[in-house]
Amino acid sequence: MGRRLRSLVSLALLALSLLLGVYGLFAVFYRGDSGGNGDTYVIFGGHQVDAQLAGAVALLVSLIAILLAWMILWRGRRRRSSS
Repeated sequence: MGRRLRSLVSLALLALSLLLGVYGLFAVFYRGDSGGNGDTYVIFGGHQVDAQLAGAVALLVSLIAILLAWMILWRGRRRRSSS
């Protein structure tokens, strides 16, 4: 894989994972129209899912994607410095 393509893929993955992380934070802190009373839900595929659970999963996936993007960039830089 070319250096530019690797950088482009990792930066796109990083940007998408940051957006997913922001969504996760919003879902975790979402209190709904009830003013903080009661359970809050988000809709995924037509099913109601607890907002805090959806936010936690989004944050976890975001963290994994950020680490993957960092590893792709680091691997490319390591190859350049050793050759």
